[in-house]
Amino acid sequence: MQFNLKKILGIVALSLMAPFFASAQNITVSPNSSNYWQAGLISYMGRVMYSYADKYMISAAVRSDASSRLAKGHQWHTYPAVSVGWNIHNESFMEGSRGWLDELKLRVGYGETSNQAINPYQTLGSLGTRPYNFGETTYAMGYFVSTLPNTELGWEYSNTWNYGIDFAFLQGRLTGTVEYYSQKTHDILLNLNLPSTAGVGSYTANIGSTQNRGVEFSLNATIIDSGDWRWDAGINVYANRNKLVSLASGQTEDRGNRWFVGKPINCLYDYEYDGLWQKGEEALMNILQPGAAPGDIKVKYHGEYDAAGKPVRAIDENDRVPINADPNFLGGFNTRLQFRNWDLTVLGTFQAGGILISTLHGSSGYLNMLTGRRGQLKVDYWTESNTGARYPRPGGLNSNDNPLYGSTLSYFDGSYLKIGTVTLGYNFEKIGALRRFGFDKLRVYATAQNPFVLFSDFHRECGLDPEPNSRGTENQASAGYLYRQKVIGTNTPNTRNYLFGINITF
Repeated sequence: MQFNLKKILGIVALSLMAPFFASAQNITVSPNSSNYWQAGLISYMGRVMYSYADKYMISAAVRSDASSRLAKGHQWHTYPAVSVGWNIHNESFMEGSRGWLDELKLRVGYGETSNQAINPYQTLGSLGTRPYNFGETTYAMGYFVSTLPNTELGWEYSNTWNYGIDFAFLQGRLTGTVEYYSQKTHDILLNLNLPSTAGVGSYTANIGSTQNRGVEFSLNATIIDSGDWRWDAGINVYANRNKLVSLASGQTEDRGNRWFVGKPINCLYDYEYDGLWQKGEEALMNILQPGAAPGDIKVKYHGEYDAAGKPVRAIDENDRVPINADPNFLGGFNTRLQFRNWDLTVLGTFQAGGILISTLHGSSGYLNMLTGRRGQLKVDYWTESNTGARYPRPGGLNSNDNPLYGSTLSYFDGSYLKIGTVTLGYNFEKIGALRRFGFDKLRVYATAQNPFVLFSDFHRECGLDPEPNSRGTENQASAGYLYRQKVIGTNTPNTRNYLFGINITF
């Protein structure tokens, strides 16, 4: 006799739940105090794969999706994906490399994907409420349009080409991968902010297109494998370049959303810090920043000059420019050294270039509010005897109780090199006496998390970890940052932790 275990378990589960269902009471859902929503996604997919002589491989797929989140007439989308691979090392003309070459594979792939990641009912718009100071028993409630509807809202599409090479040498002691990708995304789904004169805050639309290109490299090696010693190490490095290709209606910029055609989609839009004004610069200072004094923040001028080489106007809104905040490249590394029963593992990360945004140092950050009403950190501020300082003089030009152009102080060089984890362990599994106590394996270890930051301008400045811990709009002291921007803010910073543990296997 055969038993269907899944069916039996399902019957048992149903019988256990029956009393709870029987005792359930009718409930009333109040639209004013609930967050109920419903959405659906239908998908169909087919795929074929073929391999010949372990040399040539091809895979092709077609997928079709429909989403209830999108507007009628724009809910369906069908898209393909295809990839081919060539095991070059299995070709007859590579027979001479059998002793040292284990793998050499070339891959090429093309695929289309789509995105419907918006909240349900975004096509319908939304209403907001405002109470009035009159009514029979309570305040009367008025309604207004807070988000515009969009009956043309459809899928966001991405087309990606991927090229890769996989290799392995010396009986697998050295392996690696090199990949290049190019992705174009169009009809991007974004919440578009509208000017205050529109009477409506925003609406969701398919706007613009972007381009991403990048290269990734990974390498893993067994450096030593002899006797009691084994040493493994690995590294991965990747670089990405993205830019905004187009915006809706042929626009070239959307300053409110920090979007500029030809620039990275996450670029900043601000003045550029140019140091502090010093004595001897009064003539230029009186033109660019009337009322400023030595020790105030100086920003770069992007206007025209007269025949004598002097600026023709003071610093104004036109001197705010798009600033690329993306790193040149970043990556991580790992190494594991084993000697007899001892093992040491080290993991680290690094970044070269880019801009780190610290809201703690920008406008409304407690560091720069030098008006004497708050407890302060130790600040390297400008004085006549400390003219090489980073921060402006107390009591200088200000805007809303902050130093004028104080936002420029929140930008640091994003380069860093840090050790993320160090683990030292000892394995007792080879000690026969353990088996008399019923232990198969016994390992003790100690781990340090975030123990060292070896290089970082930001860490050297304030001692904090240089990796972001917040989104731009999360728990910040001031507005002006966007959600998509990664920042170091008032959330809990990355901390240094020490762990001690024992692993036991019976």
